[in-house]
Amino acid sequence: MLGISLLVMACAIWGFAFAGSRWTFMDYSPIWSHCLRYIFAALIAIPVVQFRRGFTHLKEGLICAVFLMTALQMQTIGVAETTLAKSGFLTVFYAVFTPILSVLFLKQKLRKSFWLLLIFAMFGMALMCDLKLSGFNRGDVWILVSALFFAIHILIVDHYAENIDPLNFNFIQCIFMGLIAIPLGLLLDGVPNLSPLINKEALIFPSSLYGFLLLSIFSSLIAFSFQMAAQKRTPAHVVGLIFLSESLFASLSGWIFFNENLTFTQIIGAVIILISVALIPKFASLRKGDLKD
Repeated sequence: MLGISLLVMACAIWGFAFAGSRWTFMDYSPIWSHCLRYIFAALIAIPVVQFRRGFTHLKEGLICAVFLMTALQMQTIGVAETTLAKSGFLTVFYAVFTPILSVLFLKQKLRKSFWLLLIFAMFGMALMCDLKLSGFNRGDVWILVSALFFAIHILIVDHYAENIDPLNFNFIQCIFMGLIAIPLGLLLDGVPNLSPLINKEALIFPSSLYGFLLLSIFSSLIAFSFQMAAQKRTPAHVVGLIFLSESLFASLSGWIFFNENLTFTQIIGAVIILISVALIPKFASLRKGDLKD
């Protein structure tokens, strides 16, 4: 249950971080929003890593960083070319890809009850996104591929999690994300203007500065450390399913900070997802060594 608790806390942070992303969009493009977030996180992580355990597991951290950054940038490209409803729904296909990849490549045997729970949860997501599947375009393909990379990232973390220090490993990942972000941001979007972060207006809430503080410290450094700590004991397919709860917290942050309200259909979808996550202990194996019916 500790693993589930850590994952739900991570999802809560990521959900509320949607507000932080919107604040950064006040001054920056989605590409630089992602890139600056990890550049700032890396600057914080470097002295912490040096003080704690030093720069260990560099190869593993680089591999995780490459897949995570690829997923984030593909998602950003896809969102620009499709509807928000479809992008929100297709992104969470990582919850479907993760168990499929676990079965195909890791030869794991998952309970039939888990697959039913996953279908139930994805139905809830479709309602949450107020989904209207009209026309499949290039943006949808980008989103689906990003979901595949998110799923691979979950599986890679699952592979390394048992033998690493979660905090140190995530901070190493963030350092590599920051290093990758510099040339990537310059290539895709040119030189960013940093003046919105250092003028006196930046201290007035809300601002892009507060957005980056939320994204860098809480979403990148803390939440991903929770994920890695949880994956020391929680199977990857369960992680993917729990991650669907992020949408609930994102909706809550939209209601608190942006006065966004859910329709009745979306509320039903949210309840379905909440029930699905609550039923995980009953219908899914919670230990890595217990993956058979």
